[in-house]
Amino acid sequence: MWVKVCGCRTDDGIEAAVSAGADAIGLIFAESRRSVAPQAARALARRVPSNVAVVGVVHSPTPDFLRELVEQVPLDLVQLSGTMPHGVAQLVPYLRTVYIGAEDRLPRGRLPQGFALHIDRRHGQRLGGTGERVNAGAARRIVAAGRRVVLAGGLSAENVQQAIREVAPFGVDVASGVEVAGEQDPDAIFRFVRAAKGVHVQ
Repeated sequence: MWVKVCGCRTDDGIEAAVSAGADAIGLIFAESRRSVAPQAARALARRVPSNVAVVGVVHSPTPDFLRELVEQVPLDLVQLSGTMPHGVAQLVPYLRTVYIGAEDRLPRGRLPQGFALHIDRRHGQRLGGTGERVNAGAARRIVAAGRRVVLAGGLSAENVQQAIREVAPFGVDVASGVEVAGEQDPDAIFRFVRAAKGVHVQ
């Protein structure tokens, strides 16, 4: 199971994710309380070993912003939501985010391409960051259609194994589920990663 720990902003968060066995860490450049500036992200990315992917999370970036970001920060993947700039595939491999509400139905329109589909929860006008679970039935049908899916939305160490059984994704992504009082908690990160990978934790 491919596991991404998102919203990393500190050396401690990076160290905890890497030590726990995460496959990727997410640095957020979109509007968010978890966002980091490119200069700080560059320093954080340098602490990530080569066997762990660094993912830049962006929303409707301009081509120039994305090009400059990739030049400044050593990103392995970009996670895109909103409008996708022309030529992104030539810059860096990418995850494309689609949003699913509480209802048991797929998003409208043709599903986009990319390294994988990153599926997150929509709640009214809020896209992602809700801490709420994605509808498992709709997500599972995307998987059944042969798409590689990274599942996000309200996951924690307590529910991630159930979510994996229900959806059978390629990977899972966590942010709020490893935070305590709004900050990443090393113990919560460890428990989530180990649970996602099917390792029993006392």
